[in-house]
Order: sequence, then structure tokens, then C-alpha cells
Amino acid sequence: MKPKAEAGTYAALAVGLAALVACAGGVAPAAQTPPQTAPSTMAGATPASTRPAGFLTPEMLPHAVATIPPAPKEGEARNTIDWEIFRKTRSLEGSDRWKLAQADDSYRPADLLADFSCSVGVSLTPENSPALMQILGRTTIDAGMAAESAKQLYRRTRPFMHNPGNICIARTPGLEASFDYPSGHGSLGWMAGLVVSQLAPDRASQILARGRAFGESRVVCGLHNMSAIEASRTNAAGVFAALQGSDEFLGAMATARGEMKAARASGAVPDAAACAREAELVKPLAVN
Repeated sequence: MKPKAEAGTYAALAVGLAALVACAGGVAPAAQTPPQTAPSTMAGATPASTRPAGFLTPEMLPHAVATIPPAPKEGEARNTIDWEIFRKTRSLEGSDRWKLAQADDSYRPADLLADFSCSVGVSLTPENSPALMQILGRTTIDAGMAAESAKQLYRRTRPFMHNPGNICIARTPGLEASFDYPSGHGSLGWMAGLVVSQLAPDRASQILARGRAFGESRVVCGLHNMSAIEASRTNAAGVFAALQGSDEFLGAMATARGEMKAARASGAVPDAAACAREAELVKPLAVN
């Protein structure tokens, strides 16, 4: 079982995810000034002066406010659908899909490597994919920063605060104080899928399916509304497009591409039975 995110990190997720580069085993690059600073009262937030940087400068960073629809409001049809999905997915508690969602609660780059191993068809590890691990940490920061302006504008609260039913992790004050729309977790999952599929385009369908499922795990967990996950994919796609203009990102990807080629040639394949089970679990979430 992978370690779960600390309660206080949910707020920090959107404003820097400072732990990611450190968890990747590398030295954090110099911090850049975020395009919008989150309130200083946010639990677990890392001071801007010590936050590691993503790849994008403030001038290059797209903001989700400009690219996603407004957050649904109570009484609107979109909100009604969101809450109905929350209530229906509570029936998944204790299922294998619920357990996968609990495992997907970790956003650590080393865990993301493991998450995408089956979809790539090779065991990705910090040892054979250090450049990719660094990329996942830094692009997560970019995606979180891009989402933050929308989170602070809409300040939409999470579905479990309005509906009965259990969630897949501990309910804490830090979690309740963080916002739903768009999902930071969903953004990093889709971003990871886009990054990894660029390195292994022949496996793009499987990789992107896993990235989608990573975001949908937040719906299974009851931590985000479905609309927040859908918006997170738009947010991540915009950031990924901007990253194509970063020479530093493209250089890191060239290194990671060589790592991926070597890893795939090594024959270090993940367990076939476990991957077959995962393939069933990551099919699009059906809510009847």
C-alpha cells in the first residue's frame, strides 16, 4: 500500500506541491514567483521563497480560469449531476476500484512511475527513470499553479460536505478547507498521462486511460465532483501545450526518452496478472 497524502498537503497541492521534487530524490530548482499566491492560512502551504519550481515561468503559465467552464453552483443541473454521481459511487466502498482509488491518493513521483508501469508495459522505477520522475514532479507543480486561480475564484467545496456517505481517506480539517474545482489530483494524473504517452506513443491509449482513471479515482473516493475532474483535464492539457515551448522541458524529455527506451529494452516487465486486473479497473467509470 502506497503512503497516503498528508492532510495538510491538499492545500499545498494547488500552490506548489513542494514535496514532489524532494521526493523525487533530486535537488529542488530555484523557486519562481507564483502567478497568484494562495492565502497564508492554507494548511500545509510551503512559503513561496522555498517552493521548488515547475518548468513554466509566470508569463508562460496558462490559468484555468481562462480555459475551464465556471464551477457548477448549487441548484444548477451540473451540480445536481455531480452530487448524484457522488451518492451513487458510495456503493463502490470496499471494492477493488475503491482500493485502487485509495492507492491513487498518493501524488509522489515515484508512485506515479509505478502507477503507469502497466500501461507502458515496463516496470518504471526511480532507478531506471530518474529524469521522468523529476519531470512528473515539476509538471505537477505547473499544473497545480495553473489551477490555483480558478480554485480561489470559485472556492467550491467538496461533495462529501453536502452529501451523506463515506470517503476513501480520513476526513480532516485540512481536507475540508481545500477546494474542489478544478481538481489538482486530476490535473496531475492527466498531466502524467500526457507526459508518459509522449515518451511511449505506441502505448498512448493505455497510458491515457490510466491517467483518466487516476483522476476518476478522486470521484470514487468522494473527494471531488466529476465536473472538477473533467475541468482538471482541460487545465492539464493547456499546461502541457505551454510546456512544448519550454526548452528546459524539451531537454528533460529527451533525456527521459532515452531512459524509457533503455527500460523497455531491459525486459523488466510488470506482473502480467496484476496488469490484467488493473486494465479492468481503469475502464471509464460507469455510474448507473
